[in-house]
Amino acid sequence: MSRGRETVYDTIRMKIVSGEVQPGGHLAEAQISEELGVSRSPVRAALHRLAEEGLVRLEAHRGAFASAYTRADIEEVFELRRILEGRAASLAALHRTSDHIARSEVLVQEMGRIVDAHSDSRRQELHDNNRGFHELILSAANSPRLFQIVKTLTQTSVTPGTFFYYSEEDLTRSLRFHTDIHQAIADRRAETAGELMSLHLRYARDLFVNKHFA
Repeated sequence: MSRGRETVYDTIRMKIVSGEVQPGGHLAEAQISEELGVSRSPVRAALHRLAEEGLVRLEAHRGAFASAYTRADIEEVFELRRILEGRAASLAALHRTSDHIARSEVLVQEMGRIVDAHSDSRRQELHDNNRGFHELILSAANSPRLFQIVKTLTQTSVTPGTFFYYSEEDLTRSLRFHTDIHQAIADRRAETAGELMSLHLRYARDLFVNKHFA
């Protein structure tokens, strides 16, 4: 996929993950093409790719719609992430390199600056920072199979968009979790790192479920 098509895909995906397009919301090709200043071809390709991933539902003669998720769907994804990423954090504490720790520290410090900045783009920046942090831990775990499983799971789910719904207190708590997970991995405390990651994702699940299904 070309860089232009990748950008279109990323933009539409973010509209869904952030909640800008609600579950069941119509994703009109013509409107998106006009908004992004591109032809319908890359928009159509992105919608089909998102449909393959389960984030979009295509209906004959009606068009594309953001997929709806049940509470059971969301809880299952978070439970799988909790188990898999908890394992990844434990492995990361055993296999991490000094480079992993240096990069992790940069991400944690950057997250703190973003939380304090209160900029208009803060939620998007936090989303990107959070993805980088979690993927770095998966990389440090030195388990390509685990990395691919979790990456596929998160790409085909709306759950990574939790930062778009966090309160100020929630953001502060998430920063604290990232800081503590980073430190546990740096100190090679495998069991603690796994437990912290598991608890971090349990909190994220509760917040996401309460936002959408309370």
